[in-house]
This record gives sequence, C-alpha cells and structure tokens, in this order.
Amino acid sequence: MVWAFLNLSGRLPLSILRRWSRGPTRVDSRCMAQRAVRLWSRWSLRRKSACVWTRRAMDMRRVFNLSMWHSNRGRIYMIWNWRRFYRLFGVRARRIDLTNTSCWFKRLCCGGLDIFKGEEKTVNVICVMLDSLRADHVGAYGDRARTPNMDRIARESLVFSKAYSGSFPTLPCRRDLFTGRWGHPFNTWDKMEQNLPTMAERFRREGYTTGLIFDTPMFMTQGNFLDRGFGSISWIRGQGGEPWISDALEEIKWPASEDKVKSGVIRYLANQRGRLFESDYLGPRVFTEAMHWLERNYVKDGFFLWIDSWDPHEPWDPPQYYVDMYDPGYEGDELIYPCYGFSNYMTDEELNHVCALYAAEVTMTDRWLGMLWDTMGVLGLKENTVFLLMADHGHYFGDHGLQGKPWGDWGQLYDPMVHIPFMVYHPDEAMAGKQVDSLVQPVDVFPTLCELAGLDVPNGVQGESFADVLSGKTVQHRDFAISGRNLNDSWGTVPATITDGTWTLVYWPNKDLKYKGPKPIRTERYDCRNMPERRMDELFYMPEDSGQENNVIVEHPEEARRLHRALLELIEDTETDPEIAKTYQPAPGDQYQ
Repeated sequence: MVWAFLNLSGRLPLSILRRWSRGPTRVDSRCMAQRAVRLWSRWSLRRKSACVWTRRAMDMRRVFNLSMWHSNRGRIYMIWNWRRFYRLFGVRARRIDLTNTSCWFKRLCCGGLDIFKGEEKTVNVICVMLDSLRADHVGAYGDRARTPNMDRIARESLVFSKAYSGSFPTLPCRRDLFTGRWGHPFNTWDKMEQNLPTMAERFRREGYTTGLIFDTPMFMTQGNFLDRGFGSISWIRGQGGEPWISDALEEIKWPASEDKVKSGVIRYLANQRGRLFESDYLGPRVFTEAMHWLERNYVKDGFFLWIDSWDPHEPWDPPQYYVDMYDPGYEGDELIYPCYGFSNYMTDEELNHVCALYAAEVTMTDRWLGMLWDTMGVLGLKENTVFLLMADHGHYFGDHGLQGKPWGDWGQLYDPMVHIPFMVYHPDEAMAGKQVDSLVQPVDVFPTLCELAGLDVPNGVQGESFADVLSGKTVQHRDFAISGRNLNDSWGTVPATITDGTWTLVYWPNKDLKYKGPKPIRTERYDCRNMPERRMDELFYMPEDSGQENNVIVEHPEEARRLHRALLELIEDTETDPEIAKTYQPAPGDQYQ
C-alpha cells in the first residue's frame, strides 16, 4: 500500500505493490524515504519540496493502519482521521470520497490524484494591506514618492491600473474583503455580522494555517469580529490614538497648534515613547513580525497570511532621514496628524511639509515591504504563493481644496481617494510585469483567492473572481466600479462614485439638503475644519480630465444617467433596505435644471 503512494507513475510491478500493502510493520521508514526521493527526482521536484514529501512519507504510518485498509474497521478509522490525513497529504474533500475507500484506492493506484505527482502544490496566500496609500505615490502609478521595492514587486506582478475602493473607508473596506459582500450603501462602521463566512474561515476549513498580523487599531478595540478564522493573531499595539500607554500623557507636548492637528496625536506620541531605531516604529514592527511568521510557517502545507499595516495612514512621523528626502530644512510646525476639512487652514509651506511627511512614511513602509518580499524569495515561497498588495483608499492633500478623508456632509469621493494601488503576484508568471485596465474592487478578492487555491466559493459571496485576468485569458472584468459610504452614517452622507474607467460620476443622495456654510466639527475621534455641505453631482471625462476639474454633467447628461443606473442595479442586487434605496432614486444633475 505504501508504494501505491510513492509510485503513482506506475513503474513498479503490481506484485510489489501487493506485497508492501500488507501492513506498515514491513516498511522501514528510512528505506522508504530514500526510495521516495529517487522517485521524486523523476518528478523534477526541488530539494525543499522533496524534503517535505519525505517527511510526509515517514509520517504516513501514523495516519492509519495500512494492514486494515480493506476492512470495515479500517474504513471507519479513515473516516474519523480524515483531517490529519488532509494535513499530511494535502488532499481536499471535494476531490475524493473517503467513505468509498475501494474507489479511492483504485484512483490512487491509477495515479488519478495529480497532487501526489509533484505537478500540483498547495497554493499559499499572502495579502498586504497598506492603509491610505494613494496610487500616485507608487512608482507603477505615479512619481510622488520613492518606492523602489513596490516597483520591484510590480515588475514581477500583474498591476491593475483601474482598481477602486468599494465600501468606504477602513472597516467597511475590510468587510468587503473578508466577506466578499458589498457594504455600501447599507453597512456603516459597524461590527461585521457573525453569521457571514469569512475568507480566513474558508481557508482554515480546508486545512490552511491562517495568520493575521496588524497594527490597525480598530481591528480589535471595537469588537468588529474581523479576526474570525485566523489561527494566530499578532497585534502590534500603539497605533493612532489607541488607549494603550497613559502614564506619559502629561509629559507630551503638542507638535503643532492645537487647532491644526487631531487631539489623538498626544496619545499616539505617548504610545511611541522609547523608540531608538527604525525597527522600533510600528510599520517596521508589523513587517518584522510577518517575516518571523513566515520563517515559522513556510514549511506548512498551505497557509493564508493577512498583513494589515496602518502605515502610511497618519500620524506621519518617520525617521528624519526619510523626511529630508522630500523637504530638507523645514522649521515650522510638525503637522503629523492634521485635521480634516478644507486645506486652507494650513499655509502653503505647511501643506507642502505635510505632503513630504506622507511621502516619507510611504518610503519607509516600502523599505520594510521589500524585506518581506526578499524573505519570501529566500524561503522559496515564490514558487507556490499568491501575493496581493493593495490599499483601502487614498488621502487628500489639497486636492480640490481638501485635506484628509471626506466625513459628514462634505467632500466628494474623487479619484485621489478611491483609486487604489492593486497588484497581484502569481507563481506562473503569465502576466508578470504587465498592466491591465480591468476594473477590480475589494469584494472581488475573496472569490479570486478561493479560485486560485482551488477552493469552492461560499454561497452569498457577491464579488466576481478576476482569476481569468491573472491568467491572461481576458482583460475584461467589471463594467463599472462603485465606491461609497453608508447613507445613514452618523457623520452624514458621502456621495457615491461610479466609473466605467472612462466616465466618472460623483453622485449625491439627499440633494434636497442645501448648502449651509462652514461647519467645524471636533470630537475625540475626528477633527474636521471648515466643512461645508456641498451637494452637486459631477461628471468627469477621465481621458481628458484626470484631475477631475471640469464638470461636464450638463453637456453629457446621458452618460451620468447611464452610470447612475449601474448604481441602482447594485442597490437592487444587494437587496438594500427600500428606505435607503429610495434616497438614491433621483436622477443625477437635477439640481442644475
């Protein structure tokens, strides 16, 4: 029976197979392993893979008693121990029927299970989320920051030039990713429903080792259930205004005028006391922990690792040598955590320095991401690992006169906010170094990774797999990309943005609310300055107006209505609450009539 596992090519006589199938007591593990390596050499396996298969062969006798193979007792034993069998041999339930052992034995001896031939390996998955990373600050999309390592990854990956955020901002986007279901326009900054299957749960159920490494503060502090399905969780503490260290709060000085930076900056600076080296910063600590995780788990037969870095989200306080790359000699206030709203509360010099701080944070993050990428190469993981690099949304730096992210009744979702970097490395390298204009969104990640790993997609997933784009079979994916925030959020409405890659519509629900003038808001969580209520639908022709400065909705109302219909179809397909759906019914541009 043992040689039925090792000689799937059918070269050994059947008599030998029968003789060795009488029981494990007749098999010497060392001899079996040595002969197995010779067989594996015929399959052109690399040394690391051969070692893994050798270990499996030596462990095989502990799975079940081969002498009882054809007995009812042996059949029952296999049923009760199928999880361990999967873990050792990488066979998935959907491929074989373990309750029919005679059929399974025939398929095995005939070489019907390709996974044992060395031609198919379990696909590992590594996802890296960089919060608030603008696409134009990555070399593959723009030149506003130095990102040599992201550029290096892009040269080995397929770059999606038209990837867009879905549900906005941080937590709603994670919900899209982890469940494959739309959150906009009906899900606010709420806890993720516990009855929804998550991506990590799907992989873990198939025997994958799952890990979550993050410093994004709201992952755990607000009980959002985003950690469901992860077998190991590493939380790097102290990001943002997280209430972690409090004994030094009274000793921290404001880095700038109190009316220009968020109140959470004091607690953040208290959390960061004691840093001596770049490796002590939060972003580097996240990637260091990720490298350690890979070193511990790279030999596992299939793993799923999610790395969620809050950097380059503010606060921006990288080591000075990064800042000097972009704005040397600055001597003004350090606006490392600037307020949201109109950007005119800052001087031109301050705004330029804020841009430099952000670019410096991006460059530091890029350096440590490069170390992770190099670690993958050293461990041989590029041969069977899918690697996804993306962001959840961008950030405004004076774009359209705005600073930060849009909250409440101000700030449209323009391209710098919803156009995100998105690149995928796949081991077959069919599309390596290429760029496609396919429209993709976060909800598409779940079904795509399942398809690449050979897993069934759970019922209820609304995203669309773009695996065919990765293989080069097609470049067409979505007809429209839609980004937005919940209508009934306590911070007020934020318009939806709909694009087909050529035309982009910024659509306001609740257009009956008129402009009320500036409205400053300051809370424990957010500080927003000079926030007007602006509710004017806008249409942009992107090939000639990438900066979205020329509203052509009056000249092209038919294009606006076409994009609006796509939004209504999404609302209908996701079975949105009728009261919310009704708010999106008015045709775009009617306030210009």
